[in-house]
Amino acid sequence: MRRLLFLIFPTFLGAQSYPDVIIALENSPTLQSARQLETAALESYRAAEGKNLPTLDASFSDITFQKTPTVTFSSMQLPMGTKKHIEGSLTLSYPLFSGFAISSSIEKAKLSHEKAALEVADLKRNLFINATKLYTAIAAADEIISAQHEAKKAIGESYAKAKGLYDNGLLAPAELYAIEAKIFEIDAQIVESQNRKSQALNQLSYLTGDTIDSAQFPANVLPLMEKDEMIAVALTHREDLLALAKGMDIAQNDIVLAQSRYYPNVALIGSLKGQGDTIALSGDGYSNANKSYAGVSASWNLFSGFSDFHTAEAAKAAKLASAITLEDYKHRITTEIKNTYLDIQAVQSRLESARMQVKASDEYAKLTRGRFDNQLVGADELSRSIADLASAKAKMANLKSELFNQSALLWLEGGLSAYEEKIMGAIRK
Repeated sequence: MRRLLFLIFPTFLGAQSYPDVIIALENSPTLQSARQLETAALESYRAAEGKNLPTLDASFSDITFQKTPTVTFSSMQLPMGTKKHIEGSLTLSYPLFSGFAISSSIEKAKLSHEKAALEVADLKRNLFINATKLYTAIAAADEIISAQHEAKKAIGESYAKAKGLYDNGLLAPAELYAIEAKIFEIDAQIVESQNRKSQALNQLSYLTGDTIDSAQFPANVLPLMEKDEMIAVALTHREDLLALAKGMDIAQNDIVLAQSRYYPNVALIGSLKGQGDTIALSGDGYSNANKSYAGVSASWNLFSGFSDFHTAEAAKAAKLASAITLEDYKHRITTEIKNTYLDIQAVQSRLESARMQVKASDEYAKLTRGRFDNQLVGADELSRSIADLASAKAKMANLKSELFNQSALLWLEGGLSAYEEKIMGAIRK
């Protein structure tokens, strides 16, 4: 059963949308580099496929002996060739049986390519996680800066009234100076918030390989699955988990490759070959010009100092290690998803509390400003009420950012395909 958690955020006009930033990550230098490695793995797979096809080799040799080749017969040396010897051949060979080494090496190369493609997808998934954190940090910073400017405006208006009271001798200098100090403090907070925003923009621009200068919280709803359903999706589609499974398949092929040394290698071989004392390869007058042949070649290693045995055992141990790692990783993913659900519940509760705190702080700030205007409270209490309101709004902005992060993270923990289908699809609507 599915349920929806409605996360409604204000939209800032003119800002770069979240889907735009995610799409821009396709041009990330890190991702482009990984894609080249995937291409390299694909080409290695195609190269391995060639080992299952016949090979055709051409050779040519032109030799001039220092002395004419001779043969001793009855104490006499008779010529058996010419000083000039030229050979040319065109040889075709085809492997009939390799102890499954060729088929296993092809399968291993194929799995390595598939694993590289999954690793690229997982890299993209992690880039999405980092970009989401930066993007929502920027959007939260905008709300925090806006709240700080509102606080500065409010304290500025109170300062103007306080200055009038001070000029008429109705306010102590310390009260006026306290308000002035708060103005400088808010200015410093604004600068600090703007710097944090700029740093996040710089990092996000670096990730995307593009210039990002603004952000906004998506205004659409973010759907969430039930916990057990999300775990099932993750264990089926998560890219890093699938890459580990491919690694175990590769380890199995390593076992077959190692065991292939126990079998003979058989190949068909044929050659069109000629020789002579001229480039026409028409013979040298001593032996026939046509040296062509066809046959079967077989080789079998009978003993290798137990090297083949230990290589096979090492491959078996590597597969067992891969299997253990895979099972452990499944448990880790399950734990991550369960904890993320708990984090979302906690953030939702804290966000509701923060909304109430903003409402209470806003009313208290209005009340305090009115009391200050009537000289019923001092500047310290006024400054604190305005600062508390700005702090409450900043806390709420950070919690909204965290809630979006955790919700997007949950889908990314389920796998890239699920995230792109559900989250990006919901946001684009």
